[in-house]
Amino acid sequence: MISEINGIRNYKASRRAMTALYMITGSLACIGVLFLMIDLFTETKLILVKLIVRITVYGLILGVILPKFFKSNHISISATDIVCVRGVLTNRTVYMPMDAVKSVSMVISPMGARTGLNFIVLNALGARLIVPFLDKEDCIDIYSFVNELIMKR
Repeated sequence: MISEINGIRNYKASRRAMTALYMITGSLACIGVLFLMIDLFTETKLILVKLIVRITVYGLILGVILPKFFKSNHISISATDIVCVRGVLTNRTVYMPMDAVKSVSMVISPMGARTGLNFIVLNALGARLIVPFLDKEDCIDIYSFVNELIMKR
């Protein structure tokens, strides 16, 4: 949790998840570029173009898209409503009243404390809000807070 101001709890995406995604995407990029460089020695026509395009795409993913996503992704939860903001090129704001929430599920991955690849699923009247890339402590805190409010009804 980043902060709690006037009963509104604010959470941001996990830095550990961003690091894990950097490592996964970087590994895939290195393997892909390595295979293309091996092919470059056998034939040189389109392989060089494929290599340049692949390096550009992975560079955009690692340098622009992932940092922008993790910078803009956050959720605010209060006793009356939930507001989730996420996006890369445009920010998408999802508003859900707390009265509409019928159940909450917490999914913690096996290495969730180290990777931050955990998420919360909020089920409402005909809607489902999935909040990905939370720290394990934030996941447990959101789950207990929302579940407590549901049980009070």
